[in-house]
Amino acid sequence: MFDISEIYIWKVRISWHLKAIGWKVYLTITKESYLSNSKHLEANAQALEALRKSPSKEYLNIISHCVSAFAAWNILTSPELQT
Repeated sequence: MFDISEIYIWKVRISWHLKAIGWKVYLTITKESYLSNSKHLEANAQALEALRKSPSKEYLNIISHCVSAFAAWNILTSPELQT
């Protein structure tokens, strides 16, 4: 979907994509507590699916264990991963 090799461009594009799916979907990457509300489980699943579709296989292996979009987002955007 989006090329993660240019992380700053990827972050903007994936953010736009998540917002286009729905505001609640976007919020799942910004608020850790969002997943604790059972009403937001579907939004988390949608965001996680979008995040899993965008990176290369290398990045997908890193986030494949994540059950929350918040956790996957933080891993993908961590400074340690970008070096």
